[in-house]
Amino acid sequence: MVNEWAFHIIRNVLRLPVGAMIRKVHFDGTEHFKEGVPVLIASTHPNSFFDGVVFEHMSRRRVYTLARGDAFAKPFANYMLRSMRILPIFRARDADPKTARSGNARTMDELFERFKLKHGILIFTEGVAYPEKSLLPLKNGTGSIAAEMAKRSNHEMDLYVVPTALNYTSFWPNMFKTIHVTYHKPIRVKDYREMIENNERDFIKMVTAKVQDAFDESFVVTKGEFTEEKEFVHDLMVNENYESIPFKINNRWKLSIAKANAMNSDLAEKVRKYMSSLNQAKVLDSNVGNRGFDYLSALIALITFGISFPIFLVWSLLFKLNDRFVKRKFRNIVFRDAVKVGIGSGHAMLLILGLVILTAVFLPHHWWVWTLIPVALYGAICWFRVVEALPHLWKELKWRGMDDKEQDSLRSMRQEIVSALQ
Repeated sequence: MVNEWAFHIIRNVLRLPVGAMIRKVHFDGTEHFKEGVPVLIASTHPNSFFDGVVFEHMSRRRVYTLARGDAFAKPFANYMLRSMRILPIFRARDADPKTARSGNARTMDELFERFKLKHGILIFTEGVAYPEKSLLPLKNGTGSIAAEMAKRSNHEMDLYVVPTALNYTSFWPNMFKTIHVTYHKPIRVKDYREMIENNERDFIKMVTAKVQDAFDESFVVTKGEFTEEKEFVHDLMVNENYESIPFKINNRWKLSIAKANAMNSDLAEKVRKYMSSLNQAKVLDSNVGNRGFDYLSALIALITFGISFPIFLVWSLLFKLNDRFVKRKFRNIVFRDAVKVGIGSGHAMLLILGLVILTAVFLPHHWWVWTLIPVALYGAICWFRVVEALPHLWKELKWRGMDDKEQDSLRSMRQEIVSALQ
């Protein structure tokens, strides 16, 4: 086990780009992410290394992430990744058979020690990531690890496998995202001692099947039939669950993702009709659904205008340069969001350093000015939130000017869709 200094540094640096890019984070079923026991989180994997950030830096729980083994090939990378609470798991294509076996054996030893300390381990059951709203075939690694830990502890370890669906509203190049995490009823491994001892393969298949069922229930799938309609419904569900003030929202998600995934032609027709009516009226679903507005962020942005707005302008330019660089240098779209966050962390450190230097040079005797640096940075984040909400505010003026009959017609169409998802 290596020192985790890098994790603590990066966790704090990530607050800036994540705060600018992420609109809201929903955590549901948090009672299933048990405390005081070892937990193996079996999650979907739609967005590369960004997925680990959600659990390691936003869930406020001690979580270690399993990642592809070939990323640990060089000693420096191996040390840095481990110091960020990332551990290797080798697939057949990640290394030669001897290296993969020895690497996985070491990882199993580390996992066993982490589980004894009642830490959480994050595994991506799909095995690979791809930034789209679809499920890839699940691998059997989750059940294999659970069975291995049970055998190593002589079935004394009270390990829980928690199927977890991780959703994003969008991927690169869209900057602003809402994240939704659903923890499902955990699988208590001790309850399956007899199955593991008699037929371990059946246990592994059972775990994979339960994880699949959880993903089918709460992972948004828009690829395939009615893609445009399902994408719209996903945004509608986000608007329906929007809360103005909190950044993290626990256990308050409404509407069924499974029903949205199972959209039939009748529901798709209702969605298309509603979308067409919105376009004709030149308003947004957020206006019809009476979505709130983050007045607190707007107030902070305005109060800190003199110091936060210039930082926001510089930061926006850096994000645009970041996008151009990522598009030009990273043809594999799988890593673009993760790279953007990584580069954004570097930009955040440069911004902080620049503010410190400017303050030290021009205001060396005014110590109280130093306290304004975090205020200015948070004010800049608030400006990102205000800019993201501007289309909603602009269309709100149009919505307020419509007559009651038109408003009632749009509300009625929207309610039919919402009712179908309840």
